[in-house]
Amino acid sequence: MEVPGKKRDPGLDKGSADTTVYCQPCGEGSKRAVAQGFCQTCQEYICAPCIEYHKQLKMSRNHILLSNDKLPSLYPSTKQSAIADTEYCKDHPKEMIKFYCPTHGYLCCGDCVVLDHRSCKVDYIADVAKEFVIGNEFRELEPSINRAGYILSGLISNVTELFVDVKNQSKIEIDKLTKFRSEINTYLDRREKELLDNIKKVMAEDENALTALKSDCELIKTRLEAMRTEVTSGDVSVNQRYVTARRGRKELREIYDNMEKMPGRVNARRYQFIKDADTERLLGSKMGLGTLDVAGEFRKNIPVPDLSTVTWKNGADIHVRAPQDQDTCFISGIALLSHGLFLLTDHGNSCAKLVDAITRAVTSRLELPVQPYDVCALPGDQAAVTLPDKSMIQLLSTKEGQLSRGKEIKVSSWCRGIAYYNNRLYVSYVFTPRIEVMKLDGHILCTFQTVDGRQTFQRPIYPTVSASTPPTLYVSDYTAHTVLQLSLDGKVLREYSDKKLKHPASVVTVGPGQLLVCGYDGHNVMLLTERDGKMEEILGRKDGLTYSYSVSFCPHTNTVVVGMSRNDSLKVFNAN
Repeated sequence: MEVPGKKRDPGLDKGSADTTVYCQPCGEGSKRAVAQGFCQTCQEYICAPCIEYHKQLKMSRNHILLSNDKLPSLYPSTKQSAIADTEYCKDHPKEMIKFYCPTHGYLCCGDCVVLDHRSCKVDYIADVAKEFVIGNEFRELEPSINRAGYILSGLISNVTELFVDVKNQSKIEIDKLTKFRSEINTYLDRREKELLDNIKKVMAEDENALTALKSDCELIKTRLEAMRTEVTSGDVSVNQRYVTARRGRKELREIYDNMEKMPGRVNARRYQFIKDADTERLLGSKMGLGTLDVAGEFRKNIPVPDLSTVTWKNGADIHVRAPQDQDTCFISGIALLSHGLFLLTDHGNSCAKLVDAITRAVTSRLELPVQPYDVCALPGDQAAVTLPDKSMIQLLSTKEGQLSRGKEIKVSSWCRGIAYYNNRLYVSYVFTPRIEVMKLDGHILCTFQTVDGRQTFQRPIYPTVSASTPPTLYVSDYTAHTVLQLSLDGKVLREYSDKKLKHPASVVTVGPGQLLVCGYDGHNVMLLTERDGKMEEILGRKDGLTYSYSVSFCPHTNTVVVGMSRNDSLKVFNAN
């Protein structure tokens, strides 16, 4: 007699050598354990620990349990081989995961498809798993996990260094306080104690915050190690590796989202003890010993390797053409917003696009009134895009990963490149060649055009500011085949050129004293190094570049992204 709700699966033969049944209660908790028995009352296969637990609970101690040698030959309609290959659905615990919905990024059973994904085009795991596991998307998962681990290692290192800074700072300021205290009467003991307590409180709060951050980093790193083990394990089936990979990508996106917030937590408050002038003149001053001025923060920059020593590995191209696009893409500008998130200007399709380099997808697209040229990131989830044909700079909002238009800044005709530094915009113009320095409201502060009556530029295209000491401005001169270095008051400091640099376009700083320059007709990316004044080609035709026009660097993942003229893909290169 068959169990109601079940049917005999003629394709199953009880006790066959290749049949493995897993514990269903454990499966609901995302665990896998081989079943050692069957509860006829619950109609579930259960492992040895669950059998013992079943016997202990009051509500289940009288259930009918079958031992391993008496497992029934009646199974759910799902084939037993599928049970061994995937796992049970969290939403429908008695059904197995058989499908994946690309539209919603969701692993589904048959019930899920019927109830929630009827209008979606779903993949049948058994059909696509093998090809997926040998494909680029699966192979990219482990490097992506490794890059996340690298980022977390850097964050943990920064936290460790901050502990030292916090303790050293505290010692220095307490020493200043106690030395000053020794010069005045004992009646100030009470005030001294208040200030000491204040210092210790700030230090304790900062240490607690840093400890919490370090713990968060280590927990995520542990999860990444587990994820790597799951992805690289050869002990599970192809279908399970598919499921693990799909879940891993979703978890990895969440991990990257969490890590995006972590650099903002890598800080500690600066403070210093400030003597009270009245106390020095009069011990009875109401201000007592002084005050504790908590202002500023210690910040540890993300370390950038010396790119002259790095070898580059081709990553998977990112297809950036959207369904709304009418023409081939021309990515004329790229700006890094956060971990793996880039803002592009698509000159060919008159739009701006947000691209997630981790999922390799266009996540937001914004139509613009005319063809955009360059883009730069601004504080507060904002960006600025130049629109030469409208003589305008368009401000954009990038909040919550969606693009929207903000206010407009009217500028002179034929604006081209744009850079931001210290509440200033640096805008280049190709006719009447010059750089204008302006506030964010468009008010022009100064213009770099001539030096001693001589024209500084021939055709300035892209500017960028290097945060070296002191900060300097770099401008690519398309016609002169050079990159100029200027002080922030407009004095020409140096001119860089190389026989392999032909028609330089985008120029971007990647770290102290290092810049990347696109050579449009050289079909390459050059590394410019301040310390020796040299330029060298690090990427070229051999790496798949043609008419390279825009470039950006993500220090979180040590990744270079290159946009090209008349090309629907971004080239991606990872540091080895």
